[in-house]
Order: sequence, then C-alpha cells, then structure tokens
Amino acid sequence: MRGKIGTILILSLLVLVVASCGCAENTNQQAVQNSSTMLQNSNIVQMPDMLGRQLTVPAKISSVVATSPPATILVYMLAPDKLAGWNFKNNFTQLFMDENYTNLSVIGGWFGTQTGNYETIISVDPDIVIEGYTTDGQINEAIERRQESFGSIPVVGINGSIIFVTQSDPTIEYVGKLLDCEAQAEKLIEFRSSILNELNSTVKDIPDDEKVRVYYAEGPKGLMTDPSGSQHSQVIDICGGINVADCPLTPGSGMTQVSIEQVMDWNPEVILTSNPQFYASVYSDSLWESVDAVRNKRVYLAPQNPFCWIDRPQGPHLIIGTAWTAKMLYPDLFADMDLSGLTREFYSEFFHYELTDEQLNTLLNPAAEA
Repeated sequence: MRGKIGTILILSLLVLVVASCGCAENTNQQAVQNSSTMLQNSNIVQMPDMLGRQLTVPAKISSVVATSPPATILVYMLAPDKLAGWNFKNNFTQLFMDENYTNLSVIGGWFGTQTGNYETIISVDPDIVIEGYTTDGQINEAIERRQESFGSIPVVGINGSIIFVTQSDPTIEYVGKLLDCEAQAEKLIEFRSSILNELNSTVKDIPDDEKVRVYYAEGPKGLMTDPSGSQHSQVIDICGGINVADCPLTPGSGMTQVSIEQVMDWNPEVILTSNPQFYASVYSDSLWESVDAVRNKRVYLAPQNPFCWIDRPQGPHLIIGTAWTAKMLYPDLFADMDLSGLTREFYSEFFHYELTDEQLNTLLNPAAEA
C-alpha cells in the first residue's frame, strides 16, 4: 500500500514539475516576443505605443498618416510606400522627390500655427494615425482627442524627441518595428551614428575661445532668431558653434525678434539662414555690411529641397544638416568630410531619390542660383 502511495506521490510531483516548466517556457516566449501580441484573428495585433497605451492595430499596416511633419518625414524615410499624405509641401519648381511621393495629397495636421481637419485625414483611409510632436496642447491630452475624433482608426503615440537630432534613435527603432521596416530603421540609425560620432570626436576638444560665433538669421530681414537651447537652432550647438543670440527663447514656434544693433553688437563670424529672401539681399544691404560674417562672405543658406536641412520642419532628416553645418562652421577641421558623397547617399537611401550632378550642386552651392 505504501509503495502505491509513494508511486502516486512521485508521479504527482513529476506532473507539477513538467507543468511549471511549461509555464516558465511560455513566460519566456512572451518576454522574448516583440511587445506586440497576435490575436486569434491574425489580421490584428495588440501592442503598446511609445506612451504606454495598449492598442489594437492591423497586423499588416499599408497606409499611414502622421499629424505633424517630423513623424511624416520619418515615415517617408523608412517606409515611403506606406505614406498616405503630406502635412505640407514645399513649393519648388522641381521637388527633389520621386513623383510617386510628390503626387500624394496634402492633408494638413497639427504643427506650427496649423490646425488639422479630421475629415480630410479620414478621407485618405489610413490604417493608423501617428501622433508625436504637437503644438496642440499636452501630448497625452492631444492623443485622446485624436482617438475620439478618428474613431476606429488607431492613433499611435510616438516620442516627441523625434524633433531632436541627438535623441531620435528610440523613435526610429519603434517606427521601424511598427511599419515592418526594421532593416531600413537600422540603416538610418547607423548613418546618424557615423555622422554624430565624427562630429563629436572632432569638435569636443575645441577651446571655447576658438569656437566659431554663429548667428541664425530667420525671416526675410534676418532679424528673428533662436538662441542656444532652442530646438530650432540645435545644429549650432551640436556642431560646436557658439550661438551669439543673447535673447529670450520663444517657446514653441521660436523666432524671437531682435534688432540690427543687437546683431552688430554680437558680431558673428558666421551667419546661417534658411530664408532665401534674406540670403539674396544680405550682401547688398548696408545695414549688414559691418558684420564680420558679411564682410568675410560667411553667410550660408541651408539646403532646402525637399525639406530644409537645419530647421522647420524638425525631424530625422536634420542629420544631414548637422554634417552640412559642421562643414560650414569648421571647413578646415572637416576638410576630409565628403559632404557630396554623404548627400548622395542620404538622398538615395532615405529620400529615395537619385540626385543629378546639377541638383547636387544646386543643393550645396545655392549662391550659383541666387
């Protein structure tokens, strides 16, 4: 009798051990799996967004809208054929972009002073809407408003740090997984890393008294600017320049008004601008003639096509603008940087466009067309 009881106890213990192993195995599999979970209906997936909200999204996402330019440009760079529309479109005679993408509708969004229209966005029938950096209040509140208004279309929240050049990698990685383009996301992260590493290693040891003094000229008269610490002037900080603007930082849209007397007092060695009108007039404007940057012909217009390289919009494309900025500020230190090669590679890999020699020259030497 005791023998039978012992046998039963041993068998019971074995059953418990096997069951616990199975539970542990299942737990480990769940931990190893991506944060998404396939439901019984294989057409949908449960997953968290970057704000921790649990969502149900299509397992195969083929059409995406983002509500502001930084996220829209990221989708374009990673999965262009899934982009359903633009927030805005620059007005160039020839946009350096494949017609498959230039022909996409402009659907607006929430950015700058713009307010989106829900019906317009719903009309392009996206599988998901991506919400990231927004000027429409706090992000959590904005997303809840979006989700209520978009109804059954999932609104996926991403990290607003996509607007900062040095902080974008987690968002790039997340969107790569979301849109099933992880290899492209990794390629972009590696491209970014190679440029940022070169910049950091080159400028980190420049003594403060040898750093280039830079003014960021905004607006048609060049008398609006953004000081150090602004998202709009971040490329100057990243590239080891001293932003001379000693003025308040205007939150959000930036562009603090200053006077020509202030600029003359700051007397920058280099002026960067993204405004073609200012660039076309600065060398002939007597108000600016005494500024060192003007006297020494060191006013530089940032490349603009299809998006400005240094500001407005912010986004993951600004990485090529940091390389350009470094070359403008410290041409001797970055003499070996092949900006033409980097530009061709960037446009081919991430803007999905093969530049001609003439187009490359137009981008990097805007004085030739001014």
